[in-house]
Amino acid sequence: MPQTKFTMTQGQTDVGAVQPEAGDAEASSETISINIDATNLTKGEALVMIEKITETIHRGEWPPVVA
Repeated sequence: MPQTKFTMTQGQTDVGAVQPEAGDAEASSETISINIDATNLTKGEALVMIEKITETIHRGEWPPVVA
């Protein structure tokens, strides 16, 4: 199964700002990793961004298809 990475930049609040792309293989299968650069990101901003990524997954195909 291919891996998908969902990326969103701080300050963007629209679901369309989430960029699905090919991801890297995880150490074990059936795993989800969330990497957060919290240098200048508040907990609230991180949670909003995770919510938008969740909405993107809900609206898209499963498994995700990336070009």
